[in-house]
Amino acid sequence: MSRHNISHETIIEAPIDLVWKELIAIDDWEWNRWTRLKATEPVEGTSGKLMASYEGDDKWQEFDFTFGPVNESSHILTWQGSVAGGCLFSGYHTMQLESVKEGQTKLIHKEQFGGLLPMIGAGLPYKTLNRNYLLMNESLKDNVEKKAKNKT
Repeated sequence: MSRHNISHETIIEAPIDLVWKELIAIDDWEWNRWTRLKATEPVEGTSGKLMASYEGDDKWQEFDFTFGPVNESSHILTWQGSVAGGCLFSGYHTMQLESVKEGQTKLIHKEQFGGLLPMIGAGLPYKTLNRNYLLMNESLKDNVEKKAKNKT
């Protein structure tokens, strides 16, 4: 376990199915200025390119990734990446939804880091990533809540 692991929870005032629909639509993550997933579809085992913009300014760095479990019934979207088989660096990203009550969803957003680089605090701007994951949560929340409001 790395001291740089990230975990944020956000309550979204929208039904879980609506939140899931927005989360799984990786080709339409216009709400997300910090991360883009370029892949044919979000299916376990599918590989792609993760685009990271640390400042949300359209300056992107590219990383290889592979989807882990993606499951509509448990509302989980995961992906992972590594360098040198994980000895140097690994990251396991999870976005999971839980229904709190009717019309309200909890987004649990985590990343677990492993390998030598996170252990010594090198390889990525971990504080910036921590901030960005919270900003991603808030941006998804705003996007989905506006859509939910327009449906009523």
